[in-house]
Amino acid sequence: MPMNWLQQPTRHLFFTGKGGVGKTSLSTATAIALADAGKRVLLVSTDAASNLDEMLGVPLSNAPLPVPGVPGLSLLNIDPNRAAESYRSRVLLQMEASATEAEIATVREQLSGACTTEIASFDMCRCSFSPAPAAKKRLV
Repeated sequence: MPMNWLQQPTRHLFFTGKGGVGKTSLSTATAIALADAGKRVLLVSTDAASNLDEMLGVPLSNAPLPVPGVPGLSLLNIDPNRAAESYRSRVLLQMEASATEAEIATVREQLSGACTTEIASFDMCRCSFSPAPAAKKRLV
């Protein structure tokens, strides 16, 4: 059965899985195919050891950069550790005025896990991706 899911893709595509299963290869091929079809695409990586810079010839950056030779495709690399630290700081800053030291310590501990890193990476991605009503973007 042919896979026709790229003919009418959803606006957001996520490629997840264990290391070595082809997430980077498939997401990059998908992003290029969508851009070649005339879509505006933002390819985002939250991998601390991303090799998209080598694959696409674009330096890794926490701001979207256009990919040379592929009109409509931009690349964004989010450092998950930096995103998590920024997220924790924003949450704790909001608490400073009204929370006790014990409450702040509790929240700091609750924000120390891997889930916070994932949430922070998605939050950073959301902040970096602004909808363009005139020309819809695809997020891969």
